[in-house]
Amino acid sequence: MIDWKKELEAHFKEQIVTKKDIEARKEVMKKKIKRFIKKEVLPAFNALDKELKKYKRYGQIDKKKNWAAFLVKRKKKKEFVYEINISTDGEQLMARKSVYAPNEKRKLKLGAEGKIGNAKNSMLLENISRDDIMADFLAHYKESTRAKAV
Repeated sequence: MIDWKKELEAHFKEQIVTKKDIEARKEVMKKKIKRFIKKEVLPAFNALDKELKKYKRYGQIDKKKNWAAFLVKRKKKKEFVYEINISTDGEQLMARKSVYAPNEKRKLKLGAEGKIGNAKNSMLLENISRDDIMADFLAHYKESTRAKAV
């Protein structure tokens, strides 16, 4: 005959350990996200903002826990938006971009989504650098603001 009381006690002890482990992993992930935004994303956006001012474009940076956006304005009108969203896939942290560019009526619409271009062709945070973010931004910005033939 099994000792059901001991088995039940073991089950609840395991639950407590598992919850503590999950919480510890969440904290590690939060720190990695915060570090990525602080060390890679925001410096990239600030460098782009500084350069764009030379061309009478003004940037506005917004950030939240798992997200950062860079809005470019020209003559007080929104010209372009580049967002970075961070999500999890199991134990992996991934960054993806959303690009909002002007349509024919000069209204911003979602133009591109997906991975941020980098040498390893990866969405994982550890494979994306500040330079990758700036290069990806520039490629999309040039494409969306290029003068179009009528």
